[in-house]
Amino acid sequence: MARVVAAMRRVIKAMHHVHPEHADDASADAAEDLAAGLESAGSLGIRQESVLRHTRSPLSGVMNPMAPPMTSEYHPDEMRVVSSILFNEAYQGPPACVHGGFVAALLDEALGRTRHLTDRNCVTGSLLVTYRRPTPVNVPLTVDARITGMHDRKMVVRGEIHANGEVTAVGEGTFVFLETEKFNALVTDARNASKQ
Repeated sequence: MARVVAAMRRVIKAMHHVHPEHADDASADAAEDLAAGLESAGSLGIRQESVLRHTRSPLSGVMNPMAPPMTSEYHPDEMRVVSSILFNEAYQGPPACVHGGFVAALLDEALGRTRHLTDRNCVTGSLLVTYRRPTPVNVPLTVDARITGMHDRKMVVRGEIHANGEVTAVGEGTFVFLETEKFNALVTDARNASKQ
């Protein structure tokens, strides 16, 4: 499936450059055949175990064609995680700039990765994003996230997105720790509310 995901990422990027009125029945037929084939091959529901679910993350999922994807390096001695990503023009808001919603999602994902340094379950309690300058598309980005405060029930994490040596956005998040039973109950509620 890795080849399919890689090809789909190319398709998503290429679609950005095709005029909406371009008529191409052969491409439409191929896309419909691919969709039908993948739908019939699908054997996993929305309730996937963690090891599989993480491969579908919208930002870092290696099996998600929408994911750029993001990779992360963990530095436990510094309570720090450094993540890398490149958004192509499919993630554009203003011309040549990453859409602000993707910038916020990137900060949430990258800051949330610090939970792996604590070995505790957590959810985002709050996220404050300060946009310093436009974040460019088609440029390697780095997110440097550090735990700046550790408390009994939460941690505070600060991170910055860097592009071409400049800070484009800063995020500060509060991540609430949940005991395994409470975390599992929240996940179960969400799964039960899902229609798939």
